[in-house]
Amino acid sequence: MKLEFKDCIFDTASRELFRGGAIVPIEPKMYLLLEVLIQRRPAVVTNVELDEILWPEVYVERGSLTRLVSELRSVLGDSPRESRIIRTVYKTGYSFAANVVGNDGAIKRVSKLFLLWNERMMHLEEGENILGRGEECTLVIDATTVSRRHARITVSRDAASIEDLESTNGTFVNKSPAKVPIALKDGDEVALGTAAMRFRRSDRSAQTERSVEA
Repeated sequence: MKLEFKDCIFDTASRELFRGGAIVPIEPKMYLLLEVLIQRRPAVVTNVELDEILWPEVYVERGSLTRLVSELRSVLGDSPRESRIIRTVYKTGYSFAANVVGNDGAIKRVSKLFLLWNERMMHLEEGENILGRGEECTLVIDATTVSRRHARITVSRDAASIEDLESTNGTFVNKSPAKVPIALKDGDEVALGTAAMRFRRSDRSAQTERSVEA
């Protein structure tokens, strides 16, 4: 989907950002920050939640998020003084302030739930999420043991369940087959065939012990 705001186009299919018709290089964490803020708009995404999303299981100083937001603002042609695109909510977090137009006329709401697969964070939308190798799937899992339409995760009010869609190699939660819907808990291992991933929620307690980033 191509999302337009101000003089920018954010292409979620090609994972590219354009400004004034020219492509703008953007690092992965900056891309993820922009994606989350757009998807959650107009809600405020807290500093703690952004830390969990951008640096899962790793402790970082508050300045890391501040610097990343500053760099993203510079790329987008925004500034803290004007806040035409990214609004700072003092001592709380950030929200996306610009009007966004999608090429399908709507932007789906994402939940606080996601899957971690091969260091890739895949956010789950409210409602039905189809997992598989097919390009039409909500989450594309390009692995040899994954069927074209492999499994379905249903999200409702930050609760999720998964069920197999008659795949060739099966869907498993903590090694148990998901032939009927199984409720997912934070930290559960989900496997599509042999493609293993971890189910997480981004509002985990900040009291969890974390390792220090080098």
